[in-house]
Amino acid sequence: MEQYTDLSQLNFSTLGELMRNSVKKFPERPLWGVKTDGEYHWMTYAEFGVIVRKLRTLLKKNGIVKGERVAIISNNCVEFAAAVYATYGLGGIVVPMYEVQKVQDWEFIFGDSTPSIAIVGSDAIREKIEGIACDSLRKIFVIRAEKPEDGLRALIDAETEETEIDESVGPDDVCDIIYTSGTTGRPRGVVLQHGAVTEDTRITAGAFFIDKTDRTLAFLPWAHAFGKTVELHVFPSVGASTGLVESNRTIQQNLLEVNPTILVSVPQIFNRIYDKIHAMAEEKQVKKFLFDRTEKVARKAADGSLSFFGKIQHRILDKLVAEKVRHAFGNSLRFSISGSASLSKEVATFFESFGVKVYEGYGMTEHSPVVAVNNPSLQRIGAVGRPLQGVKIEILHDNENLDKSDERCGEIVITSPCVMKEYHNAPEATLEMLDDQHRLHTGDMGYLDEDGCLWITGRVKEQYKLENGKYVVPTALEEKINDCSIISLAVVFGAGRPYNVVLIKPDDDYVKKFREKNHLENASAQEIENNEEFRKAFSDALEKACADFRGYERPKKFAITLDEFSIQNGLLTPALKIRRRVIEKKYSDILAALYN
Repeated sequence: MEQYTDLSQLNFSTLGELMRNSVKKFPERPLWGVKTDGEYHWMTYAEFGVIVRKLRTLLKKNGIVKGERVAIISNNCVEFAAAVYATYGLGGIVVPMYEVQKVQDWEFIFGDSTPSIAIVGSDAIREKIEGIACDSLRKIFVIRAEKPEDGLRALIDAETEETEIDESVGPDDVCDIIYTSGTTGRPRGVVLQHGAVTEDTRITAGAFFIDKTDRTLAFLPWAHAFGKTVELHVFPSVGASTGLVESNRTIQQNLLEVNPTILVSVPQIFNRIYDKIHAMAEEKQVKKFLFDRTEKVARKAADGSLSFFGKIQHRILDKLVAEKVRHAFGNSLRFSISGSASLSKEVATFFESFGVKVYEGYGMTEHSPVVAVNNPSLQRIGAVGRPLQGVKIEILHDNENLDKSDERCGEIVITSPCVMKEYHNAPEATLEMLDDQHRLHTGDMGYLDEDGCLWITGRVKEQYKLENGKYVVPTALEEKINDCSIISLAVVFGAGRPYNVVLIKPDDDYVKKFREKNHLENASAQEIENNEEFRKAFSDALEKACADFRGYERPKKFAITLDEFSIQNGLLTPALKIRRRVIEKKYSDILAALYN
């Protein structure tokens, strides 16, 4: 029988109470691990508690009271975590942002949320914030100041008083305003209350067995609701330890150093490791044969269809090959949780076959954020699991924009104590998402199977009709196309058109190898994009990727661009989701040419 986290031990109704309880229960346990001088050094819960209480004093002296906002623009660090819990304890409201966001986004968020204090990662960010007109802003603290004595940690260390949490703060008080990425327009501020976030923390922990002996590596941004709830709240609530990644470029090295037992990730990381493993296997024929054989035998073992000889073969191949795959995550990984976007069935099945448990989940900022997740009681690859305890999901079919051809599918609507209070300063947007029963109309399409597992099939607003009236869900196509190792990003278009087309951003490594192989190192981007052999590779990849889709769904034509898709140029959100309308506008001439 599976063991799960005992929710009766998680007694807190506010986030300040959560951390105070953990500091008292696990004072000598390691909480945060930071790599300095080439190795990880660990800070205990008790040491972190002192930092939080001193920073709380500092904020209080600078006038922070219940209901006031503290903006945080920083990458993950101990100071970010301390600022969050110091603010919560005073009844203040945290407004987290990304260091990579555009100044225009910061300007909008500061104007909308009116923070009194900002805590920023660097002096460069401070200078940009000082250029924003925000009358409410009284003080800016800098974490990585050019002069160490001016940095936030130095100010905390110099503080002599320690302030405990304000007991008047309750579950109905607001704790966060988290701004969504704004794939179609301005960001929206999701207003979350302490009770909603603490309940989502509890029931997410309760879906698995997690305790003080567990360890994770944090690389999801805490400005995003998924990383913030799971890494800043769930793990500390049970006394677990969290190592902080140095950068996105060092994730695989840091995995070996921190040696996590649990990993919280996004599909992009699994895809990167998957592609790297397969690229290494392609280098030598013998290695490729062993790898392919191991994968085939492992999948049969998972199905329980191995003969006696097959079981012996499985043990040998597991030791020779599969163990090396598992080693990419360290040597102690029990399981991983994937969220924020859909994980392809092919990638999930691959890791499952090689003994790396990946439980896919579903959530959204407006739900604090976790809604459903696969877990040891039921793992259904391709689904996002059963709803968490106390979360009710309905599938409504009355949306006029829905494709009626699949009777199972409808809009996912959620009733739960974890639902947001509202969108900040956006009553009309709030009414679009929350009905008079305070049910959350997600805008996502899906269905519940006979075991109560939720399947996501796309977004209602992104679904469109072709010229012939047939419905298309572009995200389903894009996810399948993006599984191709030579493709970095695919964006499908076709609304009101006779057929679908797709814009492809090739994988950078593939482009580099193609240039070298064909002595085209000095060729222009346009020459590569139009190269007949180059295009043939993508034509074949598209044909294979879309084979299982209906004829009218398959893209009839494609265009290739070597342009960079990034947060900085506005084509991706800070959560690395595509800005479909921006992309369509930028490449309008190229897309139009595909229909001529």
